[in-house]
Amino acid sequence: MSSSSKKKKRDTSPMPATGAGLMRYYDEDLPGVKIGPWYVIGFSVILILAVIIGNIFYQGT
Repeated sequence: MSSSSKKKKRDTSPMPATGAGLMRYYDEDLPGVKIGPWYVIGFSVILILAVIIGNIFYQGT
């Protein structure tokens, strides 16, 4: 068997379906609070700064 016939047989093999076995997470629209990622990052930074400032000013004795 020549190498060209092996290559041709490999090129014509069927490919798997693109979505076979994969889960879709955004198919359903569930109720709840929807906020963007920038708001989450902003609130996190504000919380971190509040904790740092609280530790600086209220160190306790």
